[in-house]
Amino acid sequence: MAMYGRDILFSRMLGIVDAKDLDTLKNSTVSVPGCGGVGFTHAEALARMGIGNFKLADFDTFGPENINRQFGATAETFGLKKVKVLHDRLLSINPDIKIECFDSVSENTVEKFLEGVDFVCDALDYFVIQPRRLMYKLAYEKGIPVVMSGPIGFGATTHFFLPTGMTFDQYFDLNNDQTEQDMLINFGIGLNPGRLDRHYLPDDNLDFETRKVSSVSSSCLLATVQSSTTTVLTLLGRKVAIRPVPWVQQIDYVSGIFHKIDTEKGVVSIKKYPLKYYG
Repeated sequence: MAMYGRDILFSRMLGIVDAKDLDTLKNSTVSVPGCGGVGFTHAEALARMGIGNFKLADFDTFGPENINRQFGATAETFGLKKVKVLHDRLLSINPDIKIECFDSVSENTVEKFLEGVDFVCDALDYFVIQPRRLMYKLAYEKGIPVVMSGPIGFGATTHFFLPTGMTFDQYFDLNNDQTEQDMLINFGIGLNPGRLDRHYLPDDNLDFETRKVSSVSSSCLLATVQSSTTTVLTLLGRKVAIRPVPWVQQIDYVSGIFHKIDTEKGVVSIKKYPLKYYG
């Protein structure tokens, strides 16, 4: 049992939400695939906003290379599984949270990973493309919304997928006849349509050989703001400023720009047509 009741733990949320909203969040289940750079803080923010049930997935362990951006990475957690560290962290915040952990999102696990889920916060690694496609396809079929917000330079980008709108494969122009590298190239184009970072980052800082992406901790937290807020507002049936794809929201604190971008048909349009920006 929790040392303190929810009436105390989440009392400072009252006024922004009401007691009925807190009950809704308590009974909601959110899946967080990926427990590293953004997934760790996505889950913690949601736990601190009263989400009562989580499904977490990650196969990796923390190491010193994660220190710059992954908030679960400390000298004490090196070598420990990310999903276990996050599991313990969430229970230290609220011992009444119910958590189910998975080693991966795959053909063998995705059905259970999405069973009974109300919302998905996608925090999978950039290079995990096939499991991501599988997860989005099943989420769409099950009527589960998915938000994906990630760091780009000193900013973040947000994509919101609704089960009544454009699918993941449609937006990123993906199909089974493509090579994995072609899929990843389209994925990168669709993630960063505005290139707000182009004046200080001449390329996308993607290393296909080592499968690494550059990022900083402040941008990971910025992504969490957008992802967790979209999750909670959607679960509460509130108005969400983040428009679903083919719209993309991008913000960058070096260029000082926030854009809502209508890509029209996703990657197909990004490759061919001038984009429509709305400040």
